[in-house]
Amino acid sequence: MDFNITAEEEALVLRVAARLRAGHSPTDDGLAEELGDEVRPVLQSLLTKGWLVVDAERSLRLSTIAQTALTSRRDVGGAGA
Repeated sequence: MDFNITAEEEALVLRVAARLRAGHSPTDDGLAEELGDEVRPVLQSLLTKGWLVVDAERSLRLSTIAQTALTSRRDVGGAGA
């Protein structure tokens, strides 16, 4: 897993995480419809780096390591120190 992600990639990871917490199953097509097709290369990069995975229903999920990385961050979701 590549822990070096851009600010744009981080923002997309946080968006996917928020969707998942809200009980939604985000897909690449859904995010592209919402954010524009320019999000597709960012999604592909996150898949390649191991931050996102695609489940059997083609929904995006955070990888186990990404979940751990986000959980360990103190500022995720605005919960500061």
